[in-house]
Amino acid sequence: MKITEVEIYDVRMSPTVSRWNPVIVRIRTDEGITGLGEVALAYGVGCSAGLGMARDLAEHFLIGADPFRIEQLWDTMFRKTFWAQGGGPVVYGGMSAIDEALWDIKGKAFGVPVYELLGGCCWDKLRVYANGWSRGCATPEQHAEAAQRVVADGYTAMKFDPFACNAEGVWDYPRRALDRERADLAFARVKAVREAVGPQIDILVEVHGNLGTTSAIQMGKRLEPLKPFFYEEPVDALNVDCMKKVAENVDIPIAAGERLYTRYGFRQYIEEQVVDILQPDLGLAGGITETKKIATYAETYNLHIQPHNCAGPVATAAAIQLDCCIPNFIIQEWFPYRDSKFYQLVHEPLEPKVVGGYMPIPTAPGLGVELDEAVISQYECLRVK
Repeated sequence: MKITEVEIYDVRMSPTVSRWNPVIVRIRTDEGITGLGEVALAYGVGCSAGLGMARDLAEHFLIGADPFRIEQLWDTMFRKTFWAQGGGPVVYGGMSAIDEALWDIKGKAFGVPVYELLGGCCWDKLRVYANGWSRGCATPEQHAEAAQRVVADGYTAMKFDPFACNAEGVWDYPRRALDRERADLAFARVKAVREAVGPQIDILVEVHGNLGTTSAIQMGKRLEPLKPFFYEEPVDALNVDCMKKVAENVDIPIAAGERLYTRYGFRQYIEEQVVDILQPDLGLAGGITETKKIATYAETYNLHIQPHNCAGPVATAAAIQLDCCIPNFIIQEWFPYRDSKFYQLVHEPLEPKVVGGYMPIPTAPGLGVELDEAVISQYECLRVK
């Protein structure tokens, strides 16, 4: 089997460049089997760069290659791009999407889900948490009301960033040194949610790395009585020592990893046991191949894995395949409240299949999803042959 063509879709779903614009890669082979992957730069600023990197990688390394030689292709991209040895989300995002697509091809060729090729399933079902439910909320009361709807939908865990929006509900990241008014508002939001959902529902507090170390510790201590499931990226993940200082002074499990890449970026976090829960993004950390290695290394230190997932439905499908086959999986990030058009990029998207806060184990070959041609054809496609 040989790779004959790579299609890269620029899925401009949002009116602005910085919100929800997935980049989807489809690899075609001479035997008619195709594979999907996703560059997980759909949000923030950078999707165009990810698309360009996927194109460059396809042109230089993929056409004519054997798609079954996944490890070899990963090593080739890592060593022969020059920039991957020390790279960031753009180069690793392109590599990740290609890696996912190669695994999709191999799973389809053998007629099994990808997790069967990686050791088999460890779980009967996968716990997920709802994210994105608090969009548009400003007051603590609005957060509480929205949280009750999430519970009514069957979720037993939910995440939100109580710091990111100002008092008017406008997305506006706080300063590193959190002022008293913003600190009080953030605490009141979390407290209102806890009181609304009760003690049995897990609350996951996101910070997006926006606080300074002192403010992160102060807020962490205030939040301790509310018993969050985890405290995510209280400070920049770039500074391991700062994250470790927060972890040593706050009695809440610390989570981080969406902006760390490959086993090399996670090495110090794992070896020094800086956090309790690692959050590699399969579409940025190096794909299924590399994230499985990160998870295995983390397992030797009794650390949990919660794959980050904020891109599109192909990224969700890839994350689920990894979740199934790692013993240290703990919970999966999920966006159940997006516009339905977001899920319509693929047939049989996984997002709507959650029941009672759990995702059933998928059984379809490969990643388990296929592009909806009528939908994907609306978007620009770059082809490499």
